[in-house]
Amino acid sequence: MKKSFIMFCMSILVVGYALPTLAGMKIGGIIFTDVYYEFRDKENSGTDDDAALFNLKVPNITRLYGKWSNENKDVGMWIEFGIDGNGIGKRNVVTRHACGWWQVNPHLKITAGQTVTGFSPLNPQQLLGTNSLNLNVVGGGFGDVYAGRVPQVRFTLTPDKAFQIDVAFSEPDITSAVFDDVIYSWGDKDSSFPRVDISAIIKAGPLTLYPGVMYANKTFSVDDEPEGADDSITTYIISLGAKSNFGPVCLQAEFNVGQNWGNQDFVAVGLEHSLSNNSKPDKKNYGGALAIGDNKIENTEMYGGWVDAGITVGPAEIHAIMGIQNYANDMTPNDTKDDFSQTVRMFGFSIPVKVAKNFKIRPEIMYYDLGKRENFIKDDATGSFEDEERGSYVIAGAQFQITF
Repeated sequence: MKKSFIMFCMSILVVGYALPTLAGMKIGGIIFTDVYYEFRDKENSGTDDDAALFNLKVPNITRLYGKWSNENKDVGMWIEFGIDGNGIGKRNVVTRHACGWWQVNPHLKITAGQTVTGFSPLNPQQLLGTNSLNLNVVGGGFGDVYAGRVPQVRFTLTPDKAFQIDVAFSEPDITSAVFDDVIYSWGDKDSSFPRVDISAIIKAGPLTLYPGVMYANKTFSVDDEPEGADDSITTYIISLGAKSNFGPVCLQAEFNVGQNWGNQDFVAVGLEHSLSNNSKPDKKNYGGALAIGDNKIENTEMYGGWVDAGITVGPAEIHAIMGIQNYANDMTPNDTKDDFSQTVRMFGFSIPVKVAKNFKIRPEIMYYDLGKRENFIKDDATGSFEDEERGSYVIAGAQFQITF
């Protein structure tokens, strides 16, 4: 990692001095340090008892970036590196963003490279616990959908200041289902439709709306495919976000509905990443399409949403946050009843305080309720399924943030 960062910084200096025609250049970064306790019920602590875990980590949302633009400011690029993993040992450098853009005219912008799409741009102000036992960042898995940083080509149309529409094309990063019966297996992808993200920004006075839709499909080749066997997976999300400012008060909210989010590269799952018909989860993708026997898969229907109400008081922003997300799947062939369902919730407060220029401290306490997995544990004697309680946990502490 050390060598990679040195090379990155040297590259920035070389570019800065060798290309005087670059009118705009900005180098910056953010260092996060999380200090918190994690209080967990025995149902999700990884042990047979309740647990209280102390954590002091530099989370993987820490990053270093560089941005450049030419003298006309109509062409630019952005590259950003982050760190992977946690702890004090060797950590890898990862590419978060690597993209460029061309402002063709005042109404059209073309972006190419790895970055986020315009889909579902809002996030709640929840940041503490990225490297906890669960992935706790911006409400992922508890209502929020994050589009992911993906290689793409994006077209941004801005007819006027009150309206913008983005259309992004990327490769569908869809994983296949895992089959218990091994009647047949899925091989490499046979064909795929580009993942398409269509989103808009609509401004109406103090209110801004963020509607969007995302669609991806992949068809897999099947060895010795039986007649009527399923061989494709579709992921889609319909999203609507809203944001409004009234003096020191800021309200944000988002609602999402769709299917098979776990088959696509999203933080939307961000939770317990596996699901099966017994008490020992296997390699099945939690929140994704499930194999249900008879060479069939069943889509996992999902919905989620969150609300963030914030108010500025002096150097502090006080945010009250709540979110909810549900997963449901009909795991029995030729049956329309939802045989599996789980609803998770979060609630808490995050209070970033500006204590000095470029320095914030964010006290945060969040309660996460994992609910119960309905019809999840199989009773081999009766063949029936019982609920599995998943308990809850609390993350409480503070995050130190230095920004340049």
